[in-house]
Amino acid sequence: MSTTTITATQQMDRSRFNFQHRWFDRTIEHWEQRTSSLRGKKLRVLEVGSFEGGSATWILDNLMDHPESTFTAVDTFGGSMEFQNDTYKEFDAYDIPSLEKRFRSNIGKCRHVDKLTVIKRSSLDALPTLKHQGARFDFIYIDGSHVALDVLHDAVLAWGMLEVGGTIVFDDYTLNRYNEESYNPPAAVDSLIRCAAFEAQATQAGSQMWVNKVPQLFPPTLNPERELIVEDD
Repeated sequence: MSTTTITATQQMDRSRFNFQHRWFDRTIEHWEQRTSSLRGKKLRVLEVGSFEGGSATWILDNLMDHPESTFTAVDTFGGSMEFQNDTYKEFDAYDIPSLEKRFRSNIGKCRHVDKLTVIKRSSLDALPTLKHQGARFDFIYIDGSHVALDVLHDAVLAWGMLEVGGTIVFDDYTLNRYNEESYNPPAAVDSLIRCAAFEAQATQAGSQMWVNKVPQLFPPTLNPERELIVEDD
C-alpha cells in the first residue's frame, strides 16, 4: 500500500468513503475529544473488527501522523455470528460478499494507508499469534464479534498487549441483541473491568466503553481469615 495524498479539507470530508452503514460516524465527537492528546504521537494501534472501514479510515486520517506510527487491523471480512445463521434477518442489507472490497476501497482513500497491516484472520487465531510475536499497542479498538465469550477472549488478550498508559475502546457496550445476558458484550467488558480493577479506569461514552490501563492502583493483600492450605507430601 502506498501513501495517498489528500488535502486537509478532503481529510475532514468523510463523504469520499463508500459506507453502506455509518455507525462509527455517530461516535466521532467522542473520539475527537478523547484522542486529542494522542495526535502527533508515535502510536501502535490495533483494531479488531474493521467491517467497511468506518473506524479504520478515521484512525488513518487522524492518529497516524507520526512517521513511526503503525496500525494493525484484524478481520475475516465474513461477518460475525449474527451473519452466519438466521439471527440476523437483514443479512442481505449488509452485502457481506463485497465487504472486503468496500473496506480496501475506503482505506485506499486515506492518508497513511502505508502504515496499515491487514490480518485477514479470526481474532481467535490472530491475537494469540500477535501476543506470541511480542506485539505491544498503545491504542486498541475492539468491534469484532458481538458474542460475549468472543469479546472476552479478545479483551483479555488485547489487555495483555496494551502498554500502561494505553487505552482499549469497546464498541457496542450497550448492545443487548440476545435475550440471554451471558451472550451480550457487556458481560465480557464488565468482567475485564472487574478483574483488571487494580490497573484499569473505565468510562462510558455513548454506546462505547473506554478503558485506560494505568500503573497499579493497589497491590493484592492476603485475607488473614483464610485457612492456610498445607499440601500433603
